[in-house]
Amino acid sequence: MSTTTLKSVASGAIFGAAVTAAGVYAPSVIIAQMKLQDFHMMKAFVAASASSAIAIFLINHLSLAQTKPRQPNTVGLFSSYDGNIIGGLLLGMGMTLTGACPGTVLPQVATGIKSGPLVLLGGLLGGVLYSKFGKGLQAKVQDKAALEKLTVHQKCGLGEAEAILVYEAFCAAIFGTVAYFAPGEGRALIPGAAGGVLIGASQAASLLLTGNTLGISGAYEQIGDLFWWSLDSLSTKAQGREVKNLRPSLRATGFALGTVLGSWVLSRNVDIPNPVEIRVATIRTLVGGTVLVFGSRLAGGCTSGHGISGMSQLSIASFISVAAMFAGGM
Repeated sequence: MSTTTLKSVASGAIFGAAVTAAGVYAPSVIIAQMKLQDFHMMKAFVAASASSAIAIFLINHLSLAQTKPRQPNTVGLFSSYDGNIIGGLLLGMGMTLTGACPGTVLPQVATGIKSGPLVLLGGLLGGVLYSKFGKGLQAKVQDKAALEKLTVHQKCGLGEAEAILVYEAFCAAIFGTVAYFAPGEGRALIPGAAGGVLIGASQAASLLLTGNTLGISGAYEQIGDLFWWSLDSLSTKAQGREVKNLRPSLRATGFALGTVLGSWVLSRNVDIPNPVEIRVATIRTLVGGTVLVFGSRLAGGCTSGHGISGMSQLSIASFISVAAMFAGGM
């Protein structure tokens, strides 16, 4: 195993352990958040995004890594961000159907959540379908202004440091409001705020180890690419011809495998409160898993890619994607 792969696995393991400790992987927590019945996920999400923003800002300015804001995703229908909107809506609907997202389904599998394996199977199918049919839906962004000004502070004419301070205040206001009106905590190893900070720390670890921000939905697309490449290679060999196309990259899958590993190790060595079990119908898990992965790839990122990494960089595309995600989930 190469050093690069080992670093990706290690980064994923830290993320998986953080998500598991925060308790935001449980289907009951995710569905309750989408229905506005429980706000443990929101507390962790806001704390993760706020701490991640600080980590990214400092690491960029110390030249330890260089990150780029998320670009608009379009399917050429009505906006430079219509891919973000449609994909985000699909992602949110899939999350409510399954109680999972592309990242949290991996700790679900690792910790023995009954619906996890079927959601993962649906997610893999979503990756296969997106690889074959979804990529062709993506169109070139024609709006030069949208490409030149990718972030909120660029759009508003603010300095990055100033904008980060405003964002931290924004996150603090949201967290304070939620904590005041919904003071309870979910069944988790640590409180939502601490869990979010731990996820933010995993962002720093990912940047220092791999130079990349958190994001996991790309692994499903890569597995889909591998699926179609394998079929094509088998067909080519059956015809007695040489396979000339190189095997697709599987770089993101190392992070995904690490996420499973980190969650599994933590759950086997620490007494984690058992999440409330909810029964999810088989067809619902399979369809929901397919929809949430296809949607996340159409939007160019998932809950971690847009919500934790993209919003932390103040990417306009990420704010739009996350807003659409919650709209679709509700």
